[in-house]
Amino acid sequence: MTELPRVAMRKVSSGPYRGMVVVDSTLDHFLENDGNLDALFQHSGSLLKSSSSARSALVNPDPVSGDVVSKGLYVKEFRYKGVVHSLKHLFGKHRAQVMWKVSWHLLKNSIPVPQPEGYLLEKSWPLYREGYFFSKVLSGCNSLGTLAWTSNELSQRLASGGLIEALARGIAALHECGVTHGDLKWSNILVDEKDNRLWFVDLDSAKLHNHFLGPTGVARDLARFVLYGFQTETQSAIIHRFLDEYCRHRRLARESIEDRTAKVLKKLRKRHKSIPEDRIKEVLKNY
Repeated sequence: MTELPRVAMRKVSSGPYRGMVVVDSTLDHFLENDGNLDALFQHSGSLLKSSSSARSALVNPDPVSGDVVSKGLYVKEFRYKGVVHSLKHLFGKHRAQVMWKVSWHLLKNSIPVPQPEGYLLEKSWPLYREGYFFSKVLSGCNSLGTLAWTSNELSQRLASGGLIEALARGIAALHECGVTHGDLKWSNILVDEKDNRLWFVDLDSAKLHNHFLGPTGVARDLARFVLYGFQTETQSAIIHRFLDEYCRHRRLARESIEDRTAKVLKKLRKRHKSIPEDRIKEVLKNY
């Protein structure tokens, strides 16, 4: 476990928002200068994803005071679809809180994620209307999914550049510290454009576990990763190497990983019928 530099945090408990903010961060200055969260996505931002329940963007919040240099922020906003959906926080943490907690846990365990700057929940008693998670913006990287479709160099990096081994070790380390990602598609893994450094993002579906994660516990993550490998037409031999390196790093039997991963893939394939069954059998013999 890495000893992180001491980071001062302050609790936000006034006005319509509740949450935690890193002191002297870009977000902290934005709030101290009466920044308007409702208009945050309009601050010369770059929208990354959007759905009925969430949207994320890279934004440049401009402080009211000219004394503070504006820096980019990643922000993810969670919106509730209705009253029933909004009641979920009463029985567990808000998704923005999950991202905050899991991110710090991973950083303490030397698992690379963008450094969090805070989370805020907009309260309308007794429910929360929206939730926001903020982190620093990484430069010089792109999602593995985007690179798979746009970079001619990625296939070479996966085949002989050591990237697939780096991904296997990174995901194995994630599981070793007791975390499952929950949505381990290739768009949720950022990769450096030049070397094999990587970062995990979009951790709102992640879970912290207090016990050893065996083959059953990690099957969903592995199945998602393998599925998106199929969708990007990654060679079967490369996926084989990924599974071998993952098992070697975690000292798990390849047979046990295949058996449980295949069961999850069978369910996922119902929503991804474009993936031929023979393609899966090339990699997972127990399918």
